[in-house]
Amino acid sequence: LPITVIVTVNPKPVATASPSAQTICSGGQTSISLSSNVSGTTYSWTVTQTGVTGASSGSGPFISETLTATGITPGTAVYLITPAAPCLGTPISVTITVKPSPVATATPSSQTICTGSPISILLTSNISGTTFAWTVVQTGGVTGASNRTGNSIAQTLSTGSTNGTAVYTITPTANGCAGPTIDVTITVNASPTATATPATSTLCSGQSTGITLTSTLPGTIYSWTVSQNGATGATNGTGSVISQVLTSTSPTALGTVIYTITPSANGSVGAVITATVTVTPSPTATATTPTTPYSICSSGTTNIALTSNLPGTIFTWNVVQTNVMGASQGKGNLIAQTLTATSTGKAVYVIVPSTNGCPGAPV
Repeated sequence: LPITVIVTVNPKPVATASPSAQTICSGGQTSISLSSNVSGTTYSWTVTQTGVTGASSGSGPFISETLTATGITPGTAVYLITPAAPCLGTPISVTITVKPSPVATATPSSQTICTGSPISILLTSNISGTTFAWTVVQTGGVTGASNRTGNSIAQTLSTGSTNGTAVYTITPTANGCAGPTIDVTITVNASPTATATPATSTLCSGQSTGITLTSTLPGTIYSWTVSQNGATGATNGTGSVISQVLTSTSPTALGTVIYTITPSANGSVGAVITATVTVTPSPTATATTPTTPYSICSSGTTNIALTSNLPGTIFTWNVVQTNVMGASQGKGNLIAQTLTATSTGKAVYVIVPSTNGCPGAPV
């Protein structure tokens, strides 16, 4: 008797990859969807990678792997995909091009400047043609920094009375692929503002200055130069106190000493200030009597005229009397006192001149 034989012929699946090729940046992920003309098709693949890591053989309807370029030129991962339903179809290939991400270098990588100074940061990369963009965060009163693009950062930064920073975050991009960001920190040192106390003063010849120097910034150091006219004793120096003995060189004119003081802190130089010292010469007293030596009769009146080399001099005196009555201490330009002798005696007047609070040598 005849028999019937049924033969089932399975079609060979034809695989389609979407997309059929892909270009990604290093560290990016593939996204390949696999389909076929035959329902229920399964897929398996092998891979050959050149200049790339991260690709591996596998199976499934999607190829989703993170690939990394190992050099500075694009690498490839070629997937060879075989469909099965259950017959094996013709393998297809999908090529993934992996572009390297640039690595940025900033020279210098950090910098410390004084307020009002320019910066110059050169930006380079391991990949030719890299472009750079940056954002910046300023703190501590820093101004002058801004977001921009270019191969160098050239900006003038300033700060107020305190030190501050500007932190640049730089992103390199090459062939459409962004590399990892790098930070460059600029420290901006404030300039100290100095104060001299007192800023002006008047001294007697032979007295010492007492000028205290302070600043808006701790750790400020001070140096000064000196210009003197009609006075001696001032010298250039450093320190936080100016203590120098000044002497007038003129018997009649005021002398002047000008200290020009420069503050500096953390390498930043502040604005110069001045302190002016007026040096008053000491008066020289002259006592003029009608005769030399000077003698009077008992119950007579003295006639001692007092003068000085400086106008406005004030004279005071003390007196020591021996066998004499009527002498007393006093003040003025003339000693006119009635003296009485108990026997032949004397009165010795010691006269001290003073001008603008500066005493002269007694006579």
